[in-house]
Amino acid sequence: MGPEAILEKLPSLIGAFAAVAFVGAAYFLLTLDRNRANSPSKDDTQAGLKIVLFGIILAGVVMAAGGADQLLTYVFGGFKGGSGPIKMAIPPIVVGALTVVIVMKAVLPRTNASTQRQAERYFLGALAIEFAVFGLANLQGFLSGLFTDMPWVMNAGNISGAVIGAGVLFFSLGRFGAISGWTAPVAPPPMQHPPQGGGYPPQGGGYPPQGGGYPPQGGGYPPQGGGGYPPQGGGGYPPQGGGGYPPQGGYGR
Repeated sequence: MGPEAILEKLPSLIGAFAAVAFVGAAYFLLTLDRNRANSPSKDDTQAGLKIVLFGIILAGVVMAAGGADQLLTYVFGGFKGGSGPIKMAIPPIVVGALTVVIVMKAVLPRTNASTQRQAERYFLGALAIEFAVFGLANLQGFLSGLFTDMPWVMNAGNISGAVIGAGVLFFSLGRFGAISGWTAPVAPPPMQHPPQGGGYPPQGGGYPPQGGGYPPQGGGYPPQGGGGYPPQGGGGYPPQGGGGYPPQGGYGR
């Protein structure tokens, strides 16, 4: 088998290896989990079947991602190399995508995957960690290529791998978190500002109301015609015609 044949079958080989590794690890974790008294998969008789189906889906995802990596490398590299890279990238994309669609839509709904989701959690966890490592390794290679002035054509594969790894990671991690019941972070409450006028007393509160500091009109002095002076014709002087002088006719007639 020549180098070109190996390169052509590389996405399929990687997908097969990922699927076998996932099924073996998931069976091992399932065996440990069933030893717990309150295990959700203790009475799930279809757990092994679902693990195999999710392993096939994982193989399809890895195959499609490998083909997409080749296609994006060709695009980011400036469309160099003729139509050969496209012809090599399309078959794994088509086969991998069809595998995922057929198993997800036609086979998996016949199981209890919608109610017993432990196998799906294993699958999403494996998918997230695999493509997280894949994306980080390609990102590190891309930065190393920039720092060492690697030609862009040679570094295009690293940026395409980082993009594909980030895309699959965010999808699988978001799906994993949704079925696990994670919640969005709660924003802190906004700062409360004091109400308008809180720093000063309300209008009219600092001083007494109008008319309160002084007595009401007419209170400081006695009312007109009373109190300070006697009324006309009374009190201070004797009334006309009486008192101070004797009445007319006080001398002898």
